[in-house]
Amino acid sequence: MDHNTIDDKKFLAWLTLVLIGTSLLVFRSYLHFLLVGAVLALSTSHIFEAITSWLSRTRENSFIYKSRNGIAATLLSLFFLFMIVAPLVYFISMTIEQTSGIDPVQVKQTLTEIIDKSVAFLDRITILREPLARLRAEGLSFISGPALEVVFDGTKGLVAGVGALLGQIVWILLFYFLFNLYGKKILLFLADLIPMSYQHEKYLYRECTGTVAVVFYGTLFNMIAQGIAFGLLMAFIGGYDSMYLGILAGFCSVIPIIGAALVYVPILALELLAGHLLNAAIILLFAWIVMGFAIDNILRMIFIGFLKKKFGFEYRMNEILILLAILAGISAFGFWGLIIGPSVLALTLAAANLYSSRMSSIDSVS
Repeated sequence: MDHNTIDDKKFLAWLTLVLIGTSLLVFRSYLHFLLVGAVLALSTSHIFEAITSWLSRTRENSFIYKSRNGIAATLLSLFFLFMIVAPLVYFISMTIEQTSGIDPVQVKQTLTEIIDKSVAFLDRITILREPLARLRAEGLSFISGPALEVVFDGTKGLVAGVGALLGQIVWILLFYFLFNLYGKKILLFLADLIPMSYQHEKYLYRECTGTVAVVFYGTLFNMIAQGIAFGLLMAFIGGYDSMYLGILAGFCSVIPIIGAALVYVPILALELLAGHLLNAAIILLFAWIVMGFAIDNILRMIFIGFLKKKFGFEYRMNEILILLAILAGISAFGFWGLIIGPSVLALTLAAANLYSSRMSSIDSVS
């Protein structure tokens, strides 16, 4: 009887795994969205638990108590919907409006003037004259050739790509809502299915959620803080659409290494071209000191430290490894690899640590 029970359990476990694989095959067109939704749910699981715990203070027979998981999942999904979709819609509409009125001839003239003035400014340095002459010739060749039209076409394609991103976000938020709503049941089911001790499963879960939470919250804080800071700077400088540039700087801050430089460097060049040296100095110093140093290094770490103290998550991954995982994730999965890459690497390192610790304990016993 016992042998039959054991055989039944093994058979059901393998049958379940095969059926899960078959279901994933059926949903292969949505696997990308499923994975991102699951990782997002893991990264915000601490906030989800905090909201459900707060809602649990109501009477047990009340609607809020009985529906606390659904309410928490809905609130988090709506938060991301308005935080991501609303700025994207504004960005797309404003980009289409502004690019439709761009005169390519005027752009070519402006770029030519920027190159000429930059070369003239640095020409007094003897060692730079020859490379600057070559750079000027190549730059003017690029501007006068068809390459600039290709860049304009690419910009239009980028706007269309951002529009397609909105559709992806809707699917991701749908799966994110479902994973928040049924995440605990899914995790308990997988814990029973996987032949591993509860302590090891808890360790893997803690390591993965801690690393992903740090990456996600740090990126989110950077995006919002740098967007607001640069928007306020542009409002102070004047003559620019501060809201549009703030949103653009926020989205660009997500890009590793380069970040918001994609926005403030062209504006810096325009200010230098116009002869506004004070404005150019203010933009440069603000970008380096406030955005690059204060927000990205000091305020972000203070914010993450507050969240770690508040929600109790931990992470032990090196910052360089996280950066490499982000870059590799983006190259493999696109924009959403920003959080998929670190989560996969965190699970890999956690599993490797478990294996090495287990082998060490076996060696010590023997």
